[in-house]
Amino acid sequence: MTKKLGFTLFIIFFLLMVFAHYQKWLSPEESLYLAVFDDPASKLSFYPWLLESTRQFRNGHFPLWSALEGLGFPLLANYQSTPFNPFNLVYSFFPSIEILDWILLFKLILLGLFSYFLAQKLGLSALGSALSALIICFSGYVSKNLNHITLNTELWLPVSLIMVEKILFEKKSLWKFLLLALFSSMAVLGGNPEAGFYYFLFVFLYCLFRAGYQKWREILLISLGLSQGVILSGVQLFPFIEYLGFGWHLHSSEFHQISYAQPQISRGFSLFFPWLFGPLRAHPDQLSNLPYLGLLIVFIAILSGFKLNKLRNPFLYLWIYVLVFLGVIYRLPPFDYINYLPIFNRTASVKYAYFGVGFSLALLASAGLERFSKNLIKLWQVLVSLIITSGIAIMALILVYYFPTPGSPLPIIKSAWILPLILLGIGLSVALYGIIFEEIKLSSVLLAFLCLINLLHLYPGLSPKGKIFPPNWQYHNPSYPSILEPIKKASRQAPIRYLALEKALPQNYNLLYELNELQVFEGIYPLDYVRLLGKIEGFDPGFPGQAVEVFFKQGWSFSLSEKNLGHPLLNPLGVKYLLTRKRINVYPWQLIDQANGYYLYQNPDAWHRVWLKLNNGEIDQKSAQIQQYGSDRVLILYNSPAPAELVLSDQYAPGWKAYLDQNQELKIFKENGILRKVSVMPGEHFIEFRYQPIGFQLGLFSALVSWLSWILLLAVALGKRIQKK
Repeated sequence: MTKKLGFTLFIIFFLLMVFAHYQKWLSPEESLYLAVFDDPASKLSFYPWLLESTRQFRNGHFPLWSALEGLGFPLLANYQSTPFNPFNLVYSFFPSIEILDWILLFKLILLGLFSYFLAQKLGLSALGSALSALIICFSGYVSKNLNHITLNTELWLPVSLIMVEKILFEKKSLWKFLLLALFSSMAVLGGNPEAGFYYFLFVFLYCLFRAGYQKWREILLISLGLSQGVILSGVQLFPFIEYLGFGWHLHSSEFHQISYAQPQISRGFSLFFPWLFGPLRAHPDQLSNLPYLGLLIVFIAILSGFKLNKLRNPFLYLWIYVLVFLGVIYRLPPFDYINYLPIFNRTASVKYAYFGVGFSLALLASAGLERFSKNLIKLWQVLVSLIITSGIAIMALILVYYFPTPGSPLPIIKSAWILPLILLGIGLSVALYGIIFEEIKLSSVLLAFLCLINLLHLYPGLSPKGKIFPPNWQYHNPSYPSILEPIKKASRQAPIRYLALEKALPQNYNLLYELNELQVFEGIYPLDYVRLLGKIEGFDPGFPGQAVEVFFKQGWSFSLSEKNLGHPLLNPLGVKYLLTRKRINVYPWQLIDQANGYYLYQNPDAWHRVWLKLNNGEIDQKSAQIQQYGSDRVLILYNSPAPAELVLSDQYAPGWKAYLDQNQELKIFKENGILRKVSVMPGEHFIEFRYQPIGFQLGLFSALVSWLSWILLLAVALGKRIQKK
């Protein structure tokens, strides 16, 4: 079979499998992008942020700040909003849910193609290359993270490794360097810094292993290509780094110790038994569950481990990576010590090392099948592979049934081991048949088919809930519960802030309806915001204080409880409306509407969003008015008879600047430790607040210079290729 015919057959079969597997969610009433596999982040976070970013792009400015979250949060700098990711930019031009669904399938196809071409580059046949692409694309990890931003980064790993191979072992060229820089920049723009860290770690370790000490020039070139990719993505990376300086986020060394205080060995063996813990939905243990590949694939992968006698063999590197990071994931000594190294102790490696492990095993299974198809596997090697795989299976079942993790809410499915063992038995029979009766080619195809059956076994367990009501999710004028109409009406006249008690509306849905809610879910919270809610709720915002416990207990966010609805700080924050699913009786809230199980309350004591604080301590809410209110620009007109302090009840953050009458810059102070405040002179004047973060300015400058240089170098490289032809 020629390479061209092999690729043609692969792409036809692969596309048929992708669309057959996911076609259900391409109907108008279903959404693959908004579906809940295990993590509801796409519905609760990624899409609302994308919608907000798109609105700001289409209104003619960069999406730097969201005035609709909390007291105002950085938008671009939270990193997971990823407005400059090329896939999200497509949505900004063509904003529709259907486009996002097709983009997901396009990303899956890209991952499959890149994996196929990498396997070809490593010397595998069309059958082996096709198997590697199918295994990684239909693996448990990719299937349950299909609509997660981690895939934006991880899909560039195989094509980056192709560039590493070309730079190391082919004639060096500017073209290859530029492509590696491009792919690395796409990985950084993916939107998940932890996944980005593991991308760079995998590529760089692979480069060092394959190059050895002799190719230091090539190593330097690859390092420069990776560094260039970081600089190309500076427009998103630099604001994120700036935000870390004043943000509160979970991924710290203390969080690492809290999250993974006990070894998760028994759960980790779900790598081999797909349904061992049942269909995976969002649950407290989601960070410690290893998405599976199955026993049959591990059995075939072990066949690749025989006669790896070349020190720089790429498959030897893959085995080392798998064994080391399975040790990290399972917290086995001495590999567990890696979890406590700098950076590793902030990346929740038990979650983000998954892709590299699954990707490596996919290539190793393909290499094992390749050796089998070339009749290089002996009968004793098949039996050894069976013994190792069976040993893993027996150990997994013993650990799960007799040494379960205390307090785990995960159900154990006692029949989960049956089908994987049946498939393993059938696979063994097929392999023995091929060796004994010398039907190697037929057996190879059957083994590949059984691997696919093994993978598709995840389908019932990971079938996403994708049913939607399209009008709620459309970009233009999305429909919203009628109970919100008073808030919408008031918001058209002046900025209004509301509170949804006990998530009466799901997190971040306020972004869909262009309403400002006090409590939201974010990737990083401004530290002052957490401190403020700590004052109201009575918890310690510091690490390793009560904030982490409160965050998880309240459903991955910070929420206010009914007992604290009368807290005096809510008035100067301008919280005017309260949405609940039950009646409450808390002063000063007054019931103004109820419908469809919702209750809407109003706070008559809520202050205006801007006021003057006079020298005698009095609050003047009448002498200052908001003239224009935008996401990153607020214009205020005030008239004060004496020197005073003007307070805008919005979040202070580095990057906000204040100007008197558009020319004289004023120093911004904090009111109540969080709100923006400036000292003003008597008379009638304008105060303008502008958001001009230095991280974005530096990132935009470096990105523009880098992309201009990249384009010029690309033109030079293309010119050289044309001259050679």
